[in-house]
Amino acid sequence: MIQSLDRAIKILDILAECSPATMAPSVLAQRLGLSPQTVGNILRALYAQGLVSQDSSRRYRLGSHCFYLGQAADHWQTLREKSRPILKELRDTTGSSVFLGVIENDKLLCLSLLQRGDDFFRFPPQHWTDQLHSTASGRLLVALMDAESRRRLLKRIQRRQVTSQTVTDATRLEELCEGIAEAHYAEVRDESVEGTWSLAVPVTSLDGKVLAALALYDNQPEYGKKTISQRLEHLFAAAARIGVVASLRETHFRTSDDL
Repeated sequence: MIQSLDRAIKILDILAECSPATMAPSVLAQRLGLSPQTVGNILRALYAQGLVSQDSSRRYRLGSHCFYLGQAADHWQTLREKSRPILKELRDTTGSSVFLGVIENDKLLCLSLLQRGDDFFRFPPQHWTDQLHSTASGRLLVALMDAESRRRLLKRIQRRQVTSQTVTDATRLEELCEGIAEAHYAEVRDESVEGTWSLAVPVTSLDGKVLAALALYDNQPEYGKKTISQRLEHLFAAAARIGVVASLRETHFRTSDDL
């Protein structure tokens, strides 16, 4: 990647991570290990394009143009908005945290996250983007690809050792994915976060296209409170409902466009 572009993206990521707080240029320079002059030059270029803005103390935050770009890049608005009442019901019924995710650019992207005990959906920093191999949602989405696409992706992505239990070997992951594709669900324990389990099923459209992965996750002490069959029953029922409402909405839009 072009060095200046790489640095600019890292600045935007840091500002997003600290939002809604603002950050001084000197702190950004320290975080990046760059000179204040270099960071200042990049910030001025980003400011000119509206990608960053300043508060009254001349500290930086993301600019309004990021909001415009984010809105334009939100390909999953319908799926996210239509699924949230169902996700909340699933969380309340099971008592476990709920995650809805997709694959984008070889990364795991969270569309919705409702944690146990929370009143509102979160959109936290995407710490799991490189964990297609070690999360239930990521592994499920990879497993449901066609065999050749799956093989190429497993070879292409970084398979980081997240915990001592993380499976990183491509051959072993391929074997696990074959079993997941047959079972149509994925279960992971202690591979993404120590002491945490996750269980994921696919959300599919009415024509059978995989739209997303729907998962429950919680800490290990909660694991034995329900059987895997009980959790899968709730997950598959919720996933089916999400697939229906998402498909109906897409059909409506297509019909409107054709008129």
